[in-house]
Amino acid sequence: MEILKHEGPARLGLVKFGERKIKTPALAGLDFTLSPFNSYFYPKEFNEFDVNLAPSINVSFYAPFEIVEKAFSRLYNVDYSKFNALYLPAIRYLDLLEEFLNKILSQYQFEAIYLGNSKVLVKDYRRFVATLALIREKDPNLMIITDLEPFFYPLAVYLGVDAFDTKSLKLYDFRKKAFTPFAPILWEDGENSLDWAQKIINLVKKALKEGKLRYLVENFFYTQSNAGILRIADKEYGEYLEKYTPIQKETVYFISDASQNRPEVKRWHQRVVERFEPPKNVKLLLLFPCSAKKPYSRSRSHMLYRQALKEALGNGIYLMHELILTSPFGVVPREWEWLAKYDIVVTGHWSEEEISSAANLLAKALEKYPKEIPIIAHLDEAYVEVAKRASEMSGREITFVPIKEGTTSKESLNALKETIREPNLDLVAGKEERTYRFQENIRKVFDFYFGLGAGEAILPENANIKGSKMLRIFVENKQTGTFEEGRISITPFGMQRIYDKLRSYYVKIDFDLKGDVFAVGVNEADPQIRPDDIVGVVRDEKVVGVGKAVLNGEEMIKARRGIAVKVRKKV
Repeated sequence: MEILKHEGPARLGLVKFGERKIKTPALAGLDFTLSPFNSYFYPKEFNEFDVNLAPSINVSFYAPFEIVEKAFSRLYNVDYSKFNALYLPAIRYLDLLEEFLNKILSQYQFEAIYLGNSKVLVKDYRRFVATLALIREKDPNLMIITDLEPFFYPLAVYLGVDAFDTKSLKLYDFRKKAFTPFAPILWEDGENSLDWAQKIINLVKKALKEGKLRYLVENFFYTQSNAGILRIADKEYGEYLEKYTPIQKETVYFISDASQNRPEVKRWHQRVVERFEPPKNVKLLLLFPCSAKKPYSRSRSHMLYRQALKEALGNGIYLMHELILTSPFGVVPREWEWLAKYDIVVTGHWSEEEISSAANLLAKALEKYPKEIPIIAHLDEAYVEVAKRASEMSGREITFVPIKEGTTSKESLNALKETIREPNLDLVAGKEERTYRFQENIRKVFDFYFGLGAGEAILPENANIKGSKMLRIFVENKQTGTFEEGRISITPFGMQRIYDKLRSYYVKIDFDLKGDVFAVGVNEADPQIRPDDIVGVVRDEKVVGVGKAVLNGEEMIKARRGIAVKVRKKV
């Protein structure tokens, strides 16, 4: 398996069997041939297939531990050298399964694993997710094959399955049960199993290519198993999903309650806590609601807020800071509004989970500000409840602007200005404060991508900024990077400064860099790296190139083939 693109554990991949090339996700029954199932007592002579399935014992998923343990003990004695695929019966005892994989995979290399009992396993939500995560974490180059119905394809691929055996689908044709978009609840009379399976797998591929597989998964809640498995994956295996999820570049569509627990949301919350620090010159904090239009500052409501702030503060506006409350991202610092690309159903009604999640994050954000700084909330509806809970949790007092007929009414905006003037803060900002805040807006975006301190490394106080729309950043007459409305790029010199300061987002090699970096050539990689991250290629502590990660940091070490980093700039 050569991994070409990720969305969560799902991946577009390329597998070569001799002269044949299989693009995954795929239908095993259509794209290549599995050998007939071999029992433990297999014949010594067997036919050559593209995929030669190793002999095994098809243990029942519900078999007692003693029987399963005895069966697996016999499998240790099989000579797997002739086979390129391992049949792995799914069992309830994950420790036993992991022990078996550790020993067999350390001695033999396989192209694929056929996960048996999958139609039973899928009914055990927790073990289904755990088993897929276990296999994937052992060897990212293994293609995982299961035998499931088409209504499970989007979810199964999202969690790590690469191909599906379709032989059992012929039973539906035998029974004259034709698949519909609402199967397994509604069926047609007829035979369409293979055609329908191919249609669904094509849809999964398209969604994966466009980075919309999660959207597709949330639209395939046709059984309780679909909903239950995704909930378990989000709640209990969030780290597994997040580490394979590319950094968000396009708009994310939140369409269901399940969207609240997407990997992108959890990552955002974590980065607000770990990678955001308020500007050092803040004398006033304001809380505002989000807007449907992104970035918020280009919406009508936020333009009105900004005008009111200018009228109330004058140039003191450079001494205040803004946090925007939203769901499901919770809290968006004004500097990060370029990065909060999402669309959500807006009704004014928040669930308890939404309110609680946003309040917890806001409380953690408020604790980052000096205690003497006044906090003013210009909020209505559920946003008020979020702020009140955060106030209680953080012990920070919040002054609420009296709102009448919405936050953008003339009365509410006048009340905002009066509330700001009441503390008599006398905020006066000079040229230095304006310059500092302009630069902080840029620094904090780099902090988001690379960690606290990255912005300072790219844009220190002695840096020069050139340009109007696309800003080019120079330190000692050497360009470190660019910035344009939240979009960034970094030069090898800039990446060297980040590496020297943070030791982050690096991929270490020990050869002359001539093109892309393949996984087999990676000696060490920062485990923080996610697919599509900007990374520095380091040799002998010197950044020799900058590129885009194809794999996450852990995969780069474990993988035996495929590109790890697509290099864009070399020294």
